[in-house]
Amino acid sequence: MGRNNYDEEGFFTNLFKIGIMIAIFLGVLIGTYYFFDSNKSFISENYKMLFFLVIAVIIITSISFYFNQKNKLKEKIKDLEEINQDLIHINLKTEYKFNRLVDTLKEKDNLFESYKNLDALNISTLYSDFLTLEYSLSEEWLEKKEIIVKEHSNYYSKVKFGRTAMKSAEIVSELKKETKSYIEQYKVMLYKYEALLCLFPELKNYVDDIETIKELSSYKNIDSFKEEYDKVIDYISKEEYNRLNDDERDQLALNNYIKGKKSKWQIGRDFEMYCSYIYEKNGWHVERFGIEKRLNDMGRDIIATKDNIVHIIQCKLWSNDKLIHEKHIAQLYGSTIEYMISNETTLFKQKIVPVFITNIELSETAQKFANKLNVQICKWQMQEYPRIKCNINNGEKIYHLPFDQQYDRTQIKNNGEFYAFTVKEAILKGFKRAKRHYFQ
Repeated sequence: MGRNNYDEEGFFTNLFKIGIMIAIFLGVLIGTYYFFDSNKSFISENYKMLFFLVIAVIIITSISFYFNQKNKLKEKIKDLEEINQDLIHINLKTEYKFNRLVDTLKEKDNLFESYKNLDALNISTLYSDFLTLEYSLSEEWLEKKEIIVKEHSNYYSKVKFGRTAMKSAEIVSELKKETKSYIEQYKVMLYKYEALLCLFPELKNYVDDIETIKELSSYKNIDSFKEEYDKVIDYISKEEYNRLNDDERDQLALNNYIKGKKSKWQIGRDFEMYCSYIYEKNGWHVERFGIEKRLNDMGRDIIATKDNIVHIIQCKLWSNDKLIHEKHIAQLYGSTIEYMISNETTLFKQKIVPVFITNIELSETAQKFANKLNVQICKWQMQEYPRIKCNINNGEKIYHLPFDQQYDRTQIKNNGEFYAFTVKEAILKGFKRAKRHYFQ
């Protein structure tokens, strides 16, 4: 709004104007004196008329000046009333803002105090919100004070507000430094957390909420945790794990394992177990060389023995758009030769046969290699097979699921041992789940 501000510059301007008016008045007075002195005869003849004329000019000028000053005074009073109303409004808003700030900070501090002893997850969330609120309130408060200083600098002390704003800015600066420190700590903890999950993927089931994190405190060390960790948790939801009994959990986890998405290694492992099961079913003694040795399997997955015959077997379950090439046949043949060399003392009693089991076709060259090197080719499609190993160990009947710790090392060869399709089938014959579940 338009307003004549009464400040120091305005005072000196008005004083200058009054000085000019006095100078003009004196000039007119002196000029009049000389005029009268040089025109005495004219004045003596017309002095009455001149007297009344001067009186009339003085009266008109005085009246004009009076009304002019009166109008200016009214404007000043009006401006001051508007300023007063604005100041009242600003004071009310400032008081409300200040009270709101104080109440919010008190409420925030009380809330933070009440959450002090809660779990780390809630504390971290709460504290981050606490810092965010601190910045928001500080920024809002500083902006409000800056507006007041700019618009009404004549009615408040610039120095006082300037010092207060500076102090608040210093507080915000300190808060930023603290936040930077917390962010750095958070990053360090995040890197450690990711490294731990890389080393021990099982931990991912213990970081969803504070209750599951607290469960970790019951383990003495990571080895005991690994031994007692139930791999079933990886194949069913937490709600299902809490709702179902042990047998129902095991069966559901097995179903999900069979039907679920697998890595290439798991797919290959399943096919090896299937081929091993078929061989064992037909009376062969099976050594799962690939599963036990993994990368050091030397190109052979299974060593099956029956009477005086040894099959050196490689298993490949691949997608139908691929082909088996000659390098795979050559690798198996080389692995067979290595086996012969390592077991030359028994060669005269045994017949060593390289066997390549796959679900797909061989390339033309691979087939020629197989024919020339006497590699037996078996084309099998994996069917459903019993995956639960029911083993008798020192008289104790226990069953192992495919993801249990001792599953790959367990062999089914003694009387009373068998493969089961379902958990119920194993339980009905007196078997119970192995105590240690972790799959290494």
